[in-house]
Order: sequence, then C-alpha cells, then structure tokens
Amino acid sequence: MITRYQIKSETGEQLSFNVQNHKDLDPQELNSYSDLPDWVKLEFHQCTICPYKSENITFCPAAFELQDVIQQCSDCISHERVELSRLAKEGTVTTETDMQRALFAVIGEKAISSGCIILNSRQWSLGYYSMFTTPENLFYRSISSYLMRQFFASPDNCNPDLKGHLDYLDEVINVFGSLLQRIRGESSQDANNNALASIVMSGQLLRHQRDDWLDELKGKMGL
Repeated sequence: MITRYQIKSETGEQLSFNVQNHKDLDPQELNSYSDLPDWVKLEFHQCTICPYKSENITFCPAAFELQDVIQQCSDCISHERVELSRLAKEGTVTTETDMQRALFAVIGEKAISSGCIILNSRQWSLGYYSMFTTPENLFYRSISSYLMRQFFASPDNCNPDLKGHLDYLDEVINVFGSLLQRIRGESSQDANNNALASIVMSGQLLRHQRDDWLDELKGKMGL
C-alpha cells in the first residue's frame, strides 16, 4: 500500500511524494544504482550503530529513500506556509502548516518506511494522525511499542520493564542525527535541514521528558 504526501504552496505549486514500506528490502539490491550523490553512500556520515558494512553495501537505505525529497525541496524555506495532505488507506488528512513541519512529516515517514533495519522497526510511530500528533502522544506510542516488543519476544514468560527504553529512543536519535549530517550543504535554503533537526530534537525531547510524562501518566491512572 502506497501513502502519498502532497504539499501545496500559497502560489499553487505542488510537490508529491510516495511512501512505501520497504521492510523486506535487501540493501545489496541498491548496489546496482550509479551516479547517486555522495551523501547517499553508506560510509558518508554512517551512523555509529549501523549494522551494515561498506564492503558489501554501497548505499544507506534511509538516505536512498530521501533523495527525491532532499532534491526537490532544496530551495524550500522553513516558514513558507503550505497545505499538507496525507493520502492513505485509512483516509485523507489535510492541514495548513509551514514547510518545515510538512517536511518533518514527509521525511520522518519516508525514512521510517525505508530499508533501514533500525528505523523500519519503528513503524509504531506511523499511522492515521501520527505525523500530526503531539510529542506526548509519540512518547506514549514509544512506551507501548517497547513493552509490546518484549511481550512478543517472550509471550509465555514476559516480565516487561522500561530499562532499555532510553536506548530504544537513542537508536532513533542516532540514525536521524546521522541523516542530518548527510544532507547538510545539499540545500540552498533551510527547510530540509530544519525538518531533520526537528526530528532529532523531538527524539531528544521524548528522552528528557520521559520521567515527567510517566509521572503524569501515573497520576491519570490514580497511582
């Protein structure tokens, strides 16, 4: 199933980007491509937790997936007002926002749906209103998905805890931080860089606010 994002500017110009889940992609399948920019190569600002080796994998799967966005939006300005629509099997959501927030949604979903084995395991962050939601809601999604991950790993002997939850978030911050380093200097304007920086900062916010939000959640449960 393909999800489509449409970004329409106040002048009527429109950009469209398709998102498809590439969880079954073998990164070696990308080796046959040529004439791709250096920032897509695996070893270019490769994230420190990347499981792939440049000896047999040529391109970063997440960077490969972001090429069309980075290239088409290289001259986009963060504060430009746009209409963003997300067309998916669940329905269509449309909102008025700025270009930076629009690209936050597009880049986030395309990267998480890419063949990157780390990001693709975070499919919990996607869904009907996911990219238009609040940091708190993303945080609750991350908590529930982390706990469910433990349950599915050992359903008959599960004693879930949150000991590794911060590491779980740090992996996402690490990968998106490396993607930001990859695309610096690739745009004449600031929207691409600022959108990726916002994703990294959102992850950091989830991490730093975790205990406060957990305490708030306990209060709502009367605990």
